[in-house]
Amino acid sequence: MNKIKNPLILASILGLSTMSSLSHADSPSFTYVGAEYVASGEITVSDGSLSVNVDADGFALSASAELGIFFIQLSQLELESDEILGASVEDSITTLGLGLTFELPRTQVYGLVRARYDDIQLRGGLLADDEDVDGGIVGAEVGARVNLTDRFEVNANIGKPSTDEGTSFGVGAQFFVTDNLGVTLDFRSIEAEQDDITAEFDTTSIGVRYTF
Repeated sequence: MNKIKNPLILASILGLSTMSSLSHADSPSFTYVGAEYVASGEITVSDGSLSVNVDADGFALSASAELGIFFIQLSQLELESDEILGASVEDSITTLGLGLTFELPRTQVYGLVRARYDDIQLRGGLLADDEDVDGGIVGAEVGARVNLTDRFEVNANIGKPSTDEGTSFGVGAQFFVTDNLGVTLDFRSIEAEQDDITAEFDTTSIGVRYTF
């Protein structure tokens, strides 16, 4: 085997190899586990001139695994509203998503199909009995995650919470306190409309995430 003796060629080969490794390392990873506190959740339901606002808070757990250009996500969100006329609303939201990524320097562009299942419980107030309402929808979103520095990531997405109707968007950031542990801040908004009824669901959450 011939040995490479020219230092410029050798340095170029080593440099290209290093740049390739750095480019991959600098792109955000979709393999992580996280926990969030939903510090502010607001649900607005409007029907013509009638509008009702409900404040809620709760917590969420999430996990994601990247498999080549694909990734899979699972999350569980638990919300409980403030009381209105002695009644409260509890919503347990489970989501499962399958996505596809396209990697750029320091950037991951992705598309995602997500199934969502809501288990809503209405408690107290004017209700003679507690009521449970559940149902599932399938939606999609596209987005991008960008590492602005080695310690700071920003993200944004837009999509449809349901294949039939509605829009959603989100923006967020993550600051890494170590190479793997980060603090997250996210704002998400969902809007859906059926007949004359419009519903909006906005949340602001803070959390911690461990990236592998």
